[in-house]
Amino acid sequence: MAKQNATRSDQGTTELLRDLLILQLGLANVPQDKIRKIAGCAMNRVTDILKHVPKSSCSSSREGSL
Repeated sequence: MAKQNATRSDQGTTELLRDLLILQLGLANVPQDKIRKIAGCAMNRVTDILKHVPKSSCSSSREGSL
């Protein structure tokens, strides 16, 4: 029974790390199709995670203040 719980925990950790990878690549303005290939997951997962990332980046906010 303990072995099953450890496996579930490992899978949960792996999925969380994959989500964080997708988020970081999205913040770095990597195209979604490349993120999908890097993370090795479905496009809808990438889209679902990146819809929470703001469209504007730091560089575009700096341009407005110049």
